[in-house]
Amino acid sequence: MRGKAWLWHSTDVSRKTKRLGRYHLTERIAYGGMAEIFRGFTFSSEGFRHDVAIKKLLPHYVEDQQFITMLTDEYRLVSMLKHENIADVYELVELADTLLIAMEYVDGKDLRSTVEKARRSNTSLRFDDIVYVMASALDGLHHAHNAEDESGDKLQIVHRDFSPSNVLLSYDGLVKICDFGIAKAKLSRVKTRAGIIKGKVKYMSPEQAFGKNLDRRSDVFSAGSVLYELCTGRPPFRANSEVELIFAVRKANAPDCRAVNPHIPEGLADIIRRSMMRARAARYQSSLEFRDALVEFLSRFNADYRATRLARFMKKLWEPEIDAELRALEEFALDLTMDDKVDYGKNLIADALGPDAQYEKFQPRPTHSNVDPLALDNEPTVVSSAPMLELLSDKTRVTPPKKK
Repeated sequence: MRGKAWLWHSTDVSRKTKRLGRYHLTERIAYGGMAEIFRGFTFSSEGFRHDVAIKKLLPHYVEDQQFITMLTDEYRLVSMLKHENIADVYELVELADTLLIAMEYVDGKDLRSTVEKARRSNTSLRFDDIVYVMASALDGLHHAHNAEDESGDKLQIVHRDFSPSNVLLSYDGLVKICDFGIAKAKLSRVKTRAGIIKGKVKYMSPEQAFGKNLDRRSDVFSAGSVLYELCTGRPPFRANSEVELIFAVRKANAPDCRAVNPHIPEGLADIIRRSMMRARAARYQSSLEFRDALVEFLSRFNADYRATRLARFMKKLWEPEIDAELRALEEFALDLTMDDKVDYGKNLIADALGPDAQYEKFQPRPTHSNVDPLALDNEPTVVSSAPMLELLSDKTRVTPPKKK
């Protein structure tokens, strides 16, 4: 997750966690936009601590019923996406006078914060790191673009807000996309009027900047814009005002990436150029095609690349913050002052998650009381040491579209 962390302060030597429903909240990671974002945890049916990220909607959003309908559609949609490169959503819970979104906690930072921290530290992601991150993110996008409902019909999802802020990098080298906050699918009940522009302008496709109907190729362009910025150190489109920026994006006439950074390998520059073609038909026609081009490039550029390389980079870059986060968690005492009838609230997307949903197994206290609950961690994440080419070519990572 991203942003500076603020902790509750108390006169006690240890601070008690704040509990909402099934979840214990510890540190506030970010504040702004539509919600406060917290790091928290709950317990699995086996009694092990399970880390979560909690979005707590700001009060004026909770009062807007149309917004709640839109949000419910969004998270019903995202709950159907099960892929290792997409952050899981556990529940959208209506609790008393608030609304909580419980999601997978990615122990790391977002791509935007990582690039900014690296710049301040006089370092940067290498080209092979960049290609690995983008190929992994495109894996997740491909899965979303080809997701189907229970009847086997395509959901026709378009993310519409693919940007560095919505790509999470774990300290163990995993890559996950998140925040399908303005994603569109055919099941959405709240429709966007023609001509309405939503998303971060500087990463938009030309057709999105025109307010046109979008398909998966719009996300391809956005991913190309992110790749351009990662490789050159500057966004492809710049202007003095947002209105001027919209016109620049519509023209889609970015300076050639190698003119900005001549160190970009020609093969990678070719990929960037094709991904950002103004005409949809001239771009990669799917995230999978874009990803495969990156994997092929990486197999030639650095065939021995491993995900552990990104993990080492992240742990070194964020070492002070990692230590501070661990120390902060140690200072919290678990608040177990609750009766047996805990109000878990109403999960607004329960129907989409089904009867065996993971959140059903979450509980606010451990079943093994003889073990320090804050010492109970998730099962350790195993980072594969297989070459990048094998990682991204593995059939289990991508669900290709079914042939008609």
